[in-house]
Amino acid sequence: MAGLHDVNTDTSSFFSDARLKIPPLKKKYADKDDEDDLSNLFAIPDFWRPSNWLAKSIEEINKQNPLFSWGAEGTQDGLISSQLQGHPTPELGQENDNAFFKLPPILRDLAAQHAKAPCADTAQEEDQPELDHELSSEEEDFWLLPDDVASAKPQYKTWEAFEKTKEGPTSFITEAGPAAFDSIIAASNNDTENKPPDILDNSIYSACLLTLSLGRSSLLFTWDSTQNSFTKTAPLLRTSGITLDLIKAIDNLCLDCGNCTRHLQYYSETAYSSPSSSPTRIAFAGVIARLITTVGTELSTRSRNVRSILQLQSLVQPVQTVLSYFKNLVQKVATAKTDEAMLSALFQAVQEAEYKDDLLRAATNEVLRIVSRPWTDFVEEWIGTKVEEGIPVSKTGGSSKGFVKVADKMWIDDQGCDLDEPEYFLDESKMPGFVPGDMAESIFETGRNLRFLREHHPEHPLARVDVVELTKPPRLEWEFEWEAIARLEGRVEEYRGAVERVLLAAGVGGEQTGDSKTEESGAVEFSVFGKSEAEVATNILESMKQMDQPLREPPPADDLAQLLKSHLYSPLSHKTALSPHTSLLPLLSFSPLLTYQSALLSHLTTTLLFTSHSLRSHLSLLNQSFLLSNGLLVARLSSALFDPDSSTTERQKGVALGGSSSMGLRLGSNRRTWPPASSELRLALMGVLSDSLDGGGEKGGRLPGDLSFSIRHDLTPEEIDKCMNVDGLGALDFLRLAYTTPPPLRAVITPQVLAKYDRISRLLIRVLRVLHAASSFSTSGLPPDSEDVTLRFAWEARGFVFAVANYFFDIGIAKVWRRFETWLDTIEATLPDPADSARAGISPEILRQKQEATLDSIMSCLLLRKRQQPVMALLEEVLSLILSFARLVRIKAADAHLELHGQQHHDEERDLYKRFHRKVEVFVTVLRGLSEKTPTAEGRRGGKDQENTIEMLLTRLDLEGWYAKKR
Repeated sequence: MAGLHDVNTDTSSFFSDARLKIPPLKKKYADKDDEDDLSNLFAIPDFWRPSNWLAKSIEEINKQNPLFSWGAEGTQDGLISSQLQGHPTPELGQENDNAFFKLPPILRDLAAQHAKAPCADTAQEEDQPELDHELSSEEEDFWLLPDDVASAKPQYKTWEAFEKTKEGPTSFITEAGPAAFDSIIAASNNDTENKPPDILDNSIYSACLLTLSLGRSSLLFTWDSTQNSFTKTAPLLRTSGITLDLIKAIDNLCLDCGNCTRHLQYYSETAYSSPSSSPTRIAFAGVIARLITTVGTELSTRSRNVRSILQLQSLVQPVQTVLSYFKNLVQKVATAKTDEAMLSALFQAVQEAEYKDDLLRAATNEVLRIVSRPWTDFVEEWIGTKVEEGIPVSKTGGSSKGFVKVADKMWIDDQGCDLDEPEYFLDESKMPGFVPGDMAESIFETGRNLRFLREHHPEHPLARVDVVELTKPPRLEWEFEWEAIARLEGRVEEYRGAVERVLLAAGVGGEQTGDSKTEESGAVEFSVFGKSEAEVATNILESMKQMDQPLREPPPADDLAQLLKSHLYSPLSHKTALSPHTSLLPLLSFSPLLTYQSALLSHLTTTLLFTSHSLRSHLSLLNQSFLLSNGLLVARLSSALFDPDSSTTERQKGVALGGSSSMGLRLGSNRRTWPPASSELRLALMGVLSDSLDGGGEKGGRLPGDLSFSIRHDLTPEEIDKCMNVDGLGALDFLRLAYTTPPPLRAVITPQVLAKYDRISRLLIRVLRVLHAASSFSTSGLPPDSEDVTLRFAWEARGFVFAVANYFFDIGIAKVWRRFETWLDTIEATLPDPADSARAGISPEILRQKQEATLDSIMSCLLLRKRQQPVMALLEEVLSLILSFARLVRIKAADAHLELHGQQHHDEERDLYKRFHRKVEVFVTVLRGLSEKTPTAEGRRGGKDQENTIEMLLTRLDLEGWYAKKR
């Protein structure tokens, strides 16, 4: 045991010099319970047990080969564990080859040296107390480094230094580098006929590919104008570490990118020099040019740090995707011949891109927004939300622009002459396909109402350019998200408030007070004049200081450039909210501003028509004159035209014209000369209109619209022949009422409307003549010896004419016109409140349409529609027979003393009566068939069943079915 302790001491000294701490072997390794202690993380289970392969018993093995440990209990650096204290210890020099556990040779040598010089070791331990450590403590962890070991000096670690670290030879081919990969490719190429591809430097090849992707030529890729594509000058080229197939794939990618760039550049350059260039086409070419510049800049910037071709491929891939998409888009749009077709094609592209990549969808939306700007700018100028630039659209200039066409409108004046007047027309072919028809009509009518204000009320606030800038209306542009649409509606409400404040400040007279203009102009002040020298010097110094600042990076030219710059290589953020469907985008983007502007100008224009231009007075005048709703006018006109007792206006040789106030054409008498001269008409009709109509003495004795009688100059030869027959139904067809619509009212009372008034007036004058002739068929007006046929004919003819006239005037005209006037009263009641007027949707165009619908209903009741011409022909034949009977009655009364013509007159009367009765039967039968039909198309479009007025006429003519009986 002493020898072992000596060896232990010598060993401890050795390891102390090596500055290592040797942990002890603890008691618990000999105790079975301590071995199973799970809290001891560093226990070596059953380490003391001998191997099962040994044949000897455990006791014998322990006697011959005791287990030693690095720490003995009770000593500082012993070699024997406390469990082996009782076992015999072999001599140090003794060697037993059969021993399983024995000291290593070096430890035996050290133990022998320690046994020879124990005192020296003890003195050395006393001289170095700082190296002694308490190893018997069970709390010490032998897995930890000693506390006195000096820590290594910290070093600065970088990836660059790591990449420059010299690596030793590797064992795997995948880690051997591109040289080994090239060797394998060369070894696998057994084809001796084909020359192996040359290997080019990676940086040179990457630079050529980058130049190719930007659409430029280089040493390896040149532009071939015949093939209209880039070509590779040396096909068999590759870089180290990459196969030829992969190089070809990357080449094709960059070739496609370069070709797309060249094609887009060519389109952009030729669009500016093309003779058929237009604002929309130029805008699209500018978008393509900025697209190429932005994408190329991003690719060049990000490719500066490219180290491999694969990295370049990842950078070119997004660029190629964007450029190829826009190349296809340009091919679709380039086929469009007009700006409207181009915008329609872009809108269709937006619809197709709705479910594509987020970047492509957003980029297509921005392209549509930018390219549509010339069209939206013109719409803003037309509706008055933007100051007009360039040559404005006007009737005097005669130049069309966009969807507004300025052309001459043909109409006939009161003399029957064809006149040309410039007018605005909506050219629907120049309207893009995404604009609905009702929106196009609203845009056109809004602009025409604005021109009405500028032409007839230039002092109105909304007709002034400075007010447009003051109210700051929102821009008319595409919106693709719900949030943007909500913001647009908020800006429209702000614009509404600004307009209301301007109109309120303008007052009733329409003249602006000037306060807002003065206040706005007062914000601008001169920067030099009127200031002191010190203030001028301060301004100069501030300007110099600002000029010394470094130049800022120019912002992107538009939202498309910003979009591509930000998200070409980074995905767009996905929004949870859904975007509106593309089919709803035109309505959601344009309707808020267009609806308010249309309602505003329509309300103002309608109000001015009713107040400043007396629209109701003109409509009432047309009703009284053309529709003969004025009883006094009917009486005066009948007397001037048909009364046989009035003074004649004919010039007779040697007879002076009578000075009586009641002079007329005496068409109800046996007049021989016809048609009358113009002087006769002037004398007969003098004062008939001015004395009969309401307000006849206004405006210096002239009626509104210069209403007067005139001669019709647009008669056909057949109609002229009818006018030559004094006893015919068309004897007065040459007479017409002339009315000239005032310029402010031409939007409501158009030439087409006046033509319908004229057709109704022409029929009513005919009916008025037959009615006057039938009025003379009284018992006192007939000869006393009249036969039964004459009396029966007179009675039936008078009843027929009275029934038709009563139906025409009471049902066909008065009842329909009352409905129109009731509607006008309702409209006039909503004018003080713009909101009510907007809800009613009132505009000059609506007034015109309502008036035309009223006249169409009247014409339908009066059998004047085109489909009713056969019925009207039957009625004209019946009325002509009545006039022929009236002529016979007059002749019989004048020649009553002549007996030789009596029998001839009786035969003519019988023949006329038979024809009259037969025609009336046919006419009543046709009416009965018409009354049994369904309501007309006009009634169905009106939303309610049209009243069957034909039934009312049939009731008046044949209530008891007299003409339906067989005779």
